[in-house]
Amino acid sequence: MGHPTNIDALMETASQKLSAMDYAACEQLCLQALEAAKQANDFDRIARILMPLQEARRWRRQAALDAGVHVIGHKRTTDELLQQHEAGCLLLQNPPYTTEDEKAVREAALHTGRPIEVLLLDADGLRAAFAHALQERGDAILAKLPRDADATITATALLDQLDEIGDHEIAHQRLAEAAQQAARG
Repeated sequence: MGHPTNIDALMETASQKLSAMDYAACEQLCLQALEAAKQANDFDRIARILMPLQEARRWRRQAALDAGVHVIGHKRTTDELLQQHEAGCLLLQNPPYTTEDEKAVREAALHTGRPIEVLLLDADGLRAAFAHALQERGDAILAKLPRDADATITATALLDQLDEIGDHEIAHQRLAEAAQQAARG
């Protein structure tokens, strides 16, 4: 299967599938061609395979994101997960899930052509994702503040958003500075 004409035939079909917006079939064909090119050490073809593969995966990821995120902490089989989720981002908690479970769900979703993204996170990973989301929220609130606004306006705006800011340290520091400046008049 590593013969260049076989790889080219796979990619011609993948290109047709991509044009027809059959992204799942395109991805599967690209993966077959990629494996053949890898076995043949054909890095030129590997480079050319990656763009349509990336486009097919971009579609799958976006469709999965559009379908929502599902945090799954109770152990279910791969078949049960796919019966419950036609599409979406599946966040598998470890424990009870393992890297083998993550891989099995990803491969089954790919095989069935479903736009599903899978991520395994342990308690530390969940904590880091939570902290990152809080930081981004606070950064977004700070970014909306006008840079040259009056201290009273800045302090009032930050006070109005204090519950949303959470524990964002810089937002608290900016609020304290703005309040001090507003107090001085």
